[in-house]
Amino acid sequence: AQEWLRFLHPLIGKVAKAVVVDLDNTLWGGIIGEDGMTGIKLGNEYPGAAFRDLQRALLDLHQRGILLAICSKNNRDDAMEALQNHPGMLLRPDHFACMRINWTDKAQNLREIAKELNIGVDSLAFLDDNPIERQQVRSHLPEVHVIELPHDPMQFARVVRQSPVFERLKLSAEDQQRGVMYQAQRERKHLEQN
Repeated sequence: AQEWLRFLHPLIGKVAKAVVVDLDNTLWGGIIGEDGMTGIKLGNEYPGAAFRDLQRALLDLHQRGILLAICSKNNRDDAMEALQNHPGMLLRPDHFACMRINWTDKAQNLREIAKELNIGVDSLAFLDDNPIERQQVRSHLPEVHVIELPHDPMQFARVVRQSPVFERLKLSAEDQQRGVMYQAQRERKHLEQN
């Protein structure tokens, strides 16, 4: 039944064009603002291997043309230090088309991410370990594909890989280059602002 759903979803359901991920206890284990870069769990050993496996699954989506974005309640400098410098990170800032690392409500940040990426909120998938954050997004933005992550981080990557919202019947060269195009656009905007 799961295989049929994965095949049928691109025909009858909306597919996600972007996956928006939280950071703490989702992209890495621990809380960057409390644990610091050296204290977060991320690497080849348990429990960090679970988060690295999720990053590998997200990197696969990125290579298939699905945009990656970050939505996290954090101090930006702390989060960017880990994204740029942690040796266990597979995903770096360049992989993300858009980032909202602040203390703003996540539903509002998701609206802004969709606007910046020029896609509808119904084209977003949302990954967050926190069931309260997931429920708030469901309540305020029912169009967003909120992926139900299990309590066990070892299962995060499997859930992402099996989610039908990321299935496409065919993959074009444009799909594969989409992340690079958004990165170039972000760099252009940054240069214009400075």
